[in-house]
Amino acid sequence: MIAAEIMATAFVLDGKYAASFPFFGQERRGAPVAAFVRFGLEPVREKTRVYNPDIVIVLDRVQAGNPICYAGLKEGGMAIINSRHEEIVPLSVTNLELLATADATGISLQEIGLPITNSCMLGAFAKATQLVQLDTLIYAIEEFLKGDMLVRNKRALQRGFHEVAIKRQEKDRVFNDEITNPTPNDNFSAAVPFQSPYESAWAEVQKLVTVRTGEWRFIAPVLDKKTCRQCGWCSLYCPLGCMKPGEDGYFYPDLNYCKGCGICAYECPAQAIRMVMEEVGGY
Repeated sequence: MIAAEIMATAFVLDGKYAASFPFFGQERRGAPVAAFVRFGLEPVREKTRVYNPDIVIVLDRVQAGNPICYAGLKEGGMAIINSRHEEIVPLSVTNLELLATADATGISLQEIGLPITNSCMLGAFAKATQLVQLDTLIYAIEEFLKGDMLVRNKRALQRGFHEVAIKRQEKDRVFNDEITNPTPNDNFSAAVPFQSPYESAWAEVQKLVTVRTGEWRFIAPVLDKKTCRQCGWCSLYCPLGCMKPGEDGYFYPDLNYCKGCGICAYECPAQAIRMVMEEVGGY
């Protein structure tokens, strides 16, 4: 992911060593992906996935409530999530000490015009961790973007830095003690022990998981019954067959698998379907 590359570039500009790489499955475009960054004062030789991260960043607000995103997080770790609601973090995540939240989707739509949250979340990372300077990130992002898009992403980056909310998590899951000016974090490990990928990879291979493609979605189709003709045209064009008839004769999306592609809304002859941005926990 571009955000991981920009972050690694910023670390290098700050005089550290860094390595980043993404992890993709065989899914088509739009599926959840992960990227990993390691940095330190010594050259980074390891190129495997990070199985026990110190910090987790969740760019997709729909994924913020997924426990898998926090798997392996070290005791006393930090999570930086794209959400306005800190309560979205699953109760099963008990080793979290600091939580930073930012409405990255909303900021990105306002500043960039697209729900691309990379720059905003990088700004939130800089403020929450104090591991890299905002000016360094701004300089790093210039290596990847140009022109008007660079200007827009710089604004999103700065807003993420200034608008992120950072709170400490207590053991009873009550968030308090808001942190407005975090101190620089110098407690990172300069030499990370090698982490073998085989044990984790084999554990994943043994699982038979149904891919709920609805987790890829950030917008969802909403039906206006007053305008709908009950023609079923949306069901005919849905590439995944998600539009299914209800007992009342109207067609509704199966949100377990609807990816929010918007084809049903585009093809509806009565324009009875509109695509609506989802909030955490519903829309």
